[in-house]
Amino acid sequence: MSTLLDLKSSVLRQVQRSQSLRGRREPSPAPSPTIPSPLATLCSDTTGHRVAEGSEEFFERMSGILQKQERMLHAGQSERESCLAPPPPEHAGQVPAPDRATRKELDLLYEEAIYTVVNRVGVPSPEYVTNEWDIFTYLQKAFDMGQEEHDIILQRVQESQRASFSLRVSVMKGKNLMAKDANGYSDPYCMLGLLLGQSPRETEEKKERKFSFRKRREKLEKRGSVREVLAAQSIQVTEVKPETLNPVWNEHFVFEIDDVNSDLLHLDIWDHDDDVSVAEACKKLNEVSGFRGMGRYFKQIAKSVRANGAAGSGGEENADDFLGCLNIPLNEIPVVGYDKWFKLEPRSSASKVQGECHLILRLFSSQRDTTLSKRESNVNIHKKILSQILEYEHSHIQVEPYNWNGQVSPPAWTVLSHHAAQADLSPLQQAIIRWQCYSSHHRSQRMCYSLLLRLLRTIDAEWDSAAVHGELGSHLADSFGSYIEYCLGLIKNMRQVFPCSNSAAVIRCELMLRGVGHLQSMQAFRTMCPLRSQLHLEIATVIKKGTVEWYEATIAHFKPDEGSLEEQLRRLVLVVDAVCSDVQRGHSVFNKLFHSTVKVEFFSISYRQLEKLVADDVCVAMERVCGTLEQESSRLTQAMGETLFELYMSLKTLKRFREFLPLRDTKMLALTGFHNWFKSSIHKWLNIVHERSCDRIRRAVEMDQLDRVEQQVKHSSSAMDVIAYFCQVRELWAQLAWPDSSGAFIFITRLTDNFCSEAVCYSELIKRKVERSQLGRDHKSLTVQMCTALNDIEHVRLYLGNLPREMDWRGVEQAMEESCGPEGKEQVNKSLNGQLYNADLDLLREAKRLITVLTDKMLSELKRYIQHISLSPDSINNDEAVSPLMKYLDNTLVILSESLVKENLSRVLQSLWEVVLRMIQDTVAENRGVQAEFYTRFQYTVEALVQFFHAEGEGLALENLKSGDYKVLEEELRLNKCSSFELIEQYFLEKISQQRILKHSKFGRVSVKCYYDAPEQRLTVEILHAADLIALDANGLSDPFVIVELCPHHLFPMAKSQRTQVKLKTLHPVFDEFFYFHVSPEQYRHRCACLTFTVMDYDWLSTNDFAGEAVAPLSDFCWPGRPNATPAGKTVQPFILHLSRQKPSEKPIMKMLEARTGEREAQEFVRRLKEIEKSMEEE
Repeated sequence: MSTLLDLKSSVLRQVQRSQSLRGRREPSPAPSPTIPSPLATLCSDTTGHRVAEGSEEFFERMSGILQKQERMLHAGQSERESCLAPPPPEHAGQVPAPDRATRKELDLLYEEAIYTVVNRVGVPSPEYVTNEWDIFTYLQKAFDMGQEEHDIILQRVQESQRASFSLRVSVMKGKNLMAKDANGYSDPYCMLGLLLGQSPRETEEKKERKFSFRKRREKLEKRGSVREVLAAQSIQVTEVKPETLNPVWNEHFVFEIDDVNSDLLHLDIWDHDDDVSVAEACKKLNEVSGFRGMGRYFKQIAKSVRANGAAGSGGEENADDFLGCLNIPLNEIPVVGYDKWFKLEPRSSASKVQGECHLILRLFSSQRDTTLSKRESNVNIHKKILSQILEYEHSHIQVEPYNWNGQVSPPAWTVLSHHAAQADLSPLQQAIIRWQCYSSHHRSQRMCYSLLLRLLRTIDAEWDSAAVHGELGSHLADSFGSYIEYCLGLIKNMRQVFPCSNSAAVIRCELMLRGVGHLQSMQAFRTMCPLRSQLHLEIATVIKKGTVEWYEATIAHFKPDEGSLEEQLRRLVLVVDAVCSDVQRGHSVFNKLFHSTVKVEFFSISYRQLEKLVADDVCVAMERVCGTLEQESSRLTQAMGETLFELYMSLKTLKRFREFLPLRDTKMLALTGFHNWFKSSIHKWLNIVHERSCDRIRRAVEMDQLDRVEQQVKHSSSAMDVIAYFCQVRELWAQLAWPDSSGAFIFITRLTDNFCSEAVCYSELIKRKVERSQLGRDHKSLTVQMCTALNDIEHVRLYLGNLPREMDWRGVEQAMEESCGPEGKEQVNKSLNGQLYNADLDLLREAKRLITVLTDKMLSELKRYIQHISLSPDSINNDEAVSPLMKYLDNTLVILSESLVKENLSRVLQSLWEVVLRMIQDTVAENRGVQAEFYTRFQYTVEALVQFFHAEGEGLALENLKSGDYKVLEEELRLNKCSSFELIEQYFLEKISQQRILKHSKFGRVSVKCYYDAPEQRLTVEILHAADLIALDANGLSDPFVIVELCPHHLFPMAKSQRTQVKLKTLHPVFDEFFYFHVSPEQYRHRCACLTFTVMDYDWLSTNDFAGEAVAPLSDFCWPGRPNATPAGKTVQPFILHLSRQKPSEKPIMKMLEARTGEREAQEFVRRLKEIEKSMEEE
């Protein structure tokens, strides 16, 4: 009771620290929890059963509870494998639908798109749509534009000013250039510009001779205008990179294009060799005024010509050397531009060049005549066009729209690519715009998360923080923030949004988390959202909040505070089971996703949260249960016991998940000592288990027909049922896994006691069943039934012998030794082994009783066959006399060996052997004094029986056969075959043997000296004194004297008995008297030859009383070589003989001699011994 009060106080303290169930659950209702179908099945199974009183149903429900826990552990994987449905919606109730463009805004966007199509430039890729009317048809559908409106806008676009285009050239690097300097390197720089459109004749000439930035003075003077060759403002030059063949320039230039279809980009690479070269001249080109300045410029070019020409070997020093050139027609540049290595070309067949140059070329419109381009930036315009196209494209996805990868149709891609190129959007700007549009669209109409992850990676690859500023940067930061908030909302509701039962949802969850994980590692995110550097903490917070909301919704769904106490517990079981399933999914599915993507321990966070919530609620409920069970009139019902067991197992399953927690999170967990809440109810639950087990055992015995279950199995169905019940109870205990060592010891002691009492009860029931079924059965069938019953008892007994291993007694011993020291271990051994030992004795006792019943059925037959042996005439040989008995035993043994297991067969044979021996003993005892042939025949019978029961080592062991009654019978048969003189000699041999082992006696002792004079054949006996004699007179003393004589008398017919003087009133007489006897060697050589010292108490008025006797074999002092048989024998030390007082009639020899009424020697010997016995009786 004190333990229970301690439990109550601890429960109350926890209740005071926590909210009540009703107080916490009554606020605003949360969404219903998602209960996976297997758990829903468990719920229906649990609430559906109630309570059949039969023991079978009880154990079936207990097994069902254990199986349910096992199913819950594997439910997550099976759910994932079995469900292929589309994932649940993600955005319901979170983000409102985006604002759609007005009709006026759509018209302006449509105009921008049409203008882009009409003014498109660049070589289209194969995936582009080149037919203008196909593009217009698509745009009409995407922008919901009628034909009339389209015609109006198209006419307006065609009448507007055409777009002006420019070329952005990025000279990145060169490689493997030719070495022109003595040091093996060059000092390269680039000079580039646009060649204006040429006439057809000039185009033909161009094919014969490639252009370069060099003109001879004479050719320049022939031309009326230098601009006819090259526009001055179109010439640009890079920095000189000294001493390298792999220069890196990374310089950018913009050229205005006069005619994109005919203009040409020309680039020369030169080796810088003097202080003032073409490079400096080009840089000052804008300062040139008039023809004279241009003349100076081309003089510098002429120097290079002379130095580098075929006939210019004698040219001036310090002239720049030509390294190669490029000529790229603008009408060959793709829509998205060039980003490639170009192989350098020679300017003539005589030139030798090598190497490549990496250029990035982009065509874009520098001026657009549209309404929207005059109001908004190109970035915003492109974003709006992309948003409109996304809305249209996604709405036409028929199969798995939630899994759309964002790929648009070829017309859409054509429009978007041309507009991005014409709007001069850099790859980074395009990546940001796509991210903003797709992520915004995803929040209202979900798409594949791998697309968003790919867009983030594109931003990360193109990121340049210096290029993102102003409105573009703020919009990017907003899109990052909105997407993070959206994902945090999904994480909070992930149990509903990403159920583990839906494989598609789990995949989406993983991709979403990968996107969040990649986002928080991006330099762009850290730059744009510096205040959200601890994103993993935000994720942990929403996991906690979502876990609490899910648990509250689960509580609201199952309502564990409604109904009776038993109903509340059943509902609470459903709550805990739901939590276990959620925790299992968190560990097996979600934790791996969160840890690998965002480095957040989902399982640890959710488990600790749920464990605390469950512990608070169960603690409150169990406080009410303990209070109810404390009442004296309260009895734990079977239904309540089942529910409490199920609740305990569910909590144990939940607690078991803590082994997956990181070590730092395993401290201060709320369910650490939850088993203490059930301590009082477990005791009562064990009572119910015991009652139901006894019911099952009784039922099993009633249904048992005592037939073998199978041919190879020698026990019946009830034994198998009992073992099955025991195994079920053992499994229930194993699943309880009680963690407290002292509590576990108490419960195991209780269970062991239950097992033992149930096993004994079963043995009694099966024995009574056999006894009741005896009537009307033949001997063989009855024998088989009894054998089966014996096997049943043995089967159960063997199971009990395995209890220490099955119940893990060693573990309990170790636990008790650790908590209580050696005394605890000793207590376990003493208690449990004592129970098992007593039960084993009881089972063996019941088995022995059943064996007795079995052998009693054979008594009449055995008695008949043994009587046949005793009455058989001497004319019949021994084999014929014994044959009927052996045949009966052989037939019986066949039945027994087929029906009994080995252990029982040995027991039955041993019992049968003992029965047969006793019957022979009785027969021999009834026929004492008959002829020796009678005993010889029975001696033969016994030897034949020994061989039969030993069966050449397959039966009973010889040491078991030749012990106890066998030795007595063997000795009796041997003695009965002896003559009377031999029996008398045997009598004295036994007395000599007993005298040798007698070391002390309560009847006193006699001190004597004996020595033998061999030449004279004279034996001298000196009786010195006696001590501690028994008092035989009324005064408490005696009047002792000693009679000494040689025995047996038939060996010493001439020897007379001699006696000492009487010593009055003493118990310690001193005699000091000598007696002489003639003893020949032939006489003392007999083993039985001895001196007998009989102490008597002298009475004046009646016969003398017998005080005791002792014997001394003559071989001790008459044989040659003995010290007593030498001349120095008189000096030997006296020896002590302890007296004994045995009734001669107790010896079998006396009965044998007494039965020989016709022999005078036997009767005389018996008469003398009877006088001594009569004297003892008169005392």
